[in-house]
Amino acid sequence: MMLELSFLILFLTSISVLIFICFFRSTSHPPSKTPCPESYPIIGILPGLLRNRHRFHDWVADMLSKTPSSTLQVNNFLNLSHIICTANPVNVEHLLVTNFSNYIKGCRYLDYLQELLGHGIFNVDGHLWTVQRKIASHEFNTKSLKHFVSDIVKSELSKSLMPDLFKACDHNLIIDMQEVLQKFTFTNLCKVAFGVDPESMSNLTFVEAFDDAVEIGFSRFMAPLPALWKLQRSLNIGSEKRLKEAVKVINEFAWEVIKSRQEQDGGKNQDCCQDLCC
Repeated sequence: MMLELSFLILFLTSISVLIFICFFRSTSHPPSKTPCPESYPIIGILPGLLRNRHRFHDWVADMLSKTPSSTLQVNNFLNLSHIICTANPVNVEHLLVTNFSNYIKGCRYLDYLQELLGHGIFNVDGHLWTVQRKIASHEFNTKSLKHFVSDIVKSELSKSLMPDLFKACDHNLIIDMQEVLQKFTFTNLCKVAFGVDPESMSNLTFVEAFDDAVEIGFSRFMAPLPALWKLQRSLNIGSEKRLKEAVKVINEFAWEVIKSRQEQDGGKNQDCCQDLCC
């Protein structure tokens, strides 16, 4: 009985200290005059995030457009970390060009997108990133690849994107431009990276699986408690079960493409991204 009481007192004390720290951290800074989402003790920006979950990108863009520096800082759940979001070209250049090595993705990023991106160039730091960057830099700086990409994009513009837009104009149709441009981008990506036209595929489960995996992977970053999606992953339920199924479809498609590339005549096809795929 005494042992249980001691544990209860220790637990309540720990919770009280945590609440005090979170409250102190959230009130120790003067209120910001910039249109940042309102932050509360303990829960941070969770209320605003949930209200705008369906329009997350528009919500962030609206706030950034109203800040003098096109940059804002928000408190994460429990106020234990801060998120800085910027649309300032000077800041973007500092982060991605002049001081890129200072801003690593870190273990959290790798853990959240491990199933989808693995240890690819978009998900790693250090030596692994450097090696893949050298391969990509060599491939993407070759004239043959530039001509190859240019030919594919021109072909898709003339055969798909422009005819669809002209048809919509001629018949006064309402279209989803985001969906149209996503389809255009995805088709070009498949042709350049995989040498496959998704339109010619009899089974489009890969396209659906890819969209599903990206959406679920992104939702992990928005989850107030990472322990929740990690528990779902361990139990293989909910969205984490869907992610596992989607990644299986993606991997099967990728291995099929790699196998077909390897079986071709000494790489004589005009596929300059074979090094990156294989």
